[in-house]
Amino acid sequence: MGVPSRFAIEYPQRALELIQLCEDAARRNDLVGSFGLLAAAAVLTIPFERMKATHFLHDEAKDFDLAAQIKKLEKVKFLDAPFWEGQTPGAWHQARVVRAVDNVDEWQDDAGRPSLSPDANTMDRRKAEEVIRVLRNALAHGNIIYLDKDGREIAGHRMTHMAFLSRYEETREQQQKATYRVVVASEDEFLRFVKAWATWIGSFPLNASVEEAV
Repeated sequence: MGVPSRFAIEYPQRALELIQLCEDAARRNDLVGSFGLLAAAAVLTIPFERMKATHFLHDEAKDFDLAAQIKKLEKVKFLDAPFWEGQTPGAWHQARVVRAVDNVDEWQDDAGRPSLSPDANTMDRRKAEEVIRVLRNALAHGNIIYLDKDGREIAGHRMTHMAFLSRYEETREQQQKATYRVVVASEDEFLRFVKAWATWIGSFPLNASVEEAV
């Protein structure tokens, strides 16, 4: 296989081919959640990081189009993001955890509500970049918890959902409270997102240049 002309685009294309080759095996062996994490660790992180202007491998001449579209994710809601291609996302949950982050049963948001309760869910107003940043940070730091159908972390129970945690430290008070953001999705919905993301990133042209945009 040849050296990519646009690594941040061609790598997700190749990863998507691997996902399509291996997904059936993952489902047969009841490994959908772990398979999704395996794919996301690179498919999500590599383009998201390399499109930052501060990344030493960022090439503005090659990647202006992808970088601009990823930048737009700061303004569009996650549930309306372009990578869904007009399809309706499944159930996603985002909330805060301000105490006992190491014990799922004691998770509470800053209003004292259980973090995984419907009332604590703020996903409907979260921008795509906010959610993806939580996922990226959780993948990078291993802040991932498997949950059963009741939203509990009990060894031996059938895992149905995954929780992704990212430290929330915008103010000193938040730092003192050890506040976290948590994003939760079912294993199937998370894999669906990973494939949608890889498809969207892989849809950009391989010969883009600044001149073409003028």
